[in-house]
Amino acid sequence: MGLHHLGVRVADLDRATAFYRALGATPLAEPLTLGGRAAGLAMNAPPGTSVRIALLGFPDGSGVELFEFDPLPQWCGPPDPAARLPHLGIRVDDVDAALAAAEAAGGRRLWPEPSHWGPLRVIYLADPDGTVLELLDGPLVEVAKVIVPRRGPAPAASAQPPTS
Repeated sequence: MGLHHLGVRVADLDRATAFYRALGATPLAEPLTLGGRAAGLAMNAPPGTSVRIALLGFPDGSGVELFEFDPLPQWCGPPDPAARLPHLGIRVDDVDAALAAAEAAGGRRLWPEPSHWGPLRVIYLADPDGTVLELLDGPLVEVAKVIVPRRGPAPAASAQPPTS
């Protein structure tokens, strides 16, 4: 078992699809549009709202489900540009190459440069809609080893993740 997908609200479904494709996701089906009763039941959207939905998958089988509302429901406030939670962690082969592709597709880095967390390279960035992403070049278990030491004697140094 593992992460299945994360639902993300976007302003422009086509732009968002291009952004996540730049990070290695592929569309799993043609975008779907829900309106009327279906949009109300599935998304608690008020009458007159339509929702375009795209499913994109990553090579590991996880994915992202993108939602574009027209008009935007009142309960969908804009993301806080200062927030780092929630965020979507995406495992990539090469953090620098993925960051360059993301920036070329409209992403914006939130740190000046990628950092080292133990053996991993990591950076936070925002997609074109402000959703925060974390790019990592290894499994989550490696992050856990750096942030939360396993059983045994307490570490002599700080438990803070090392920086570059």
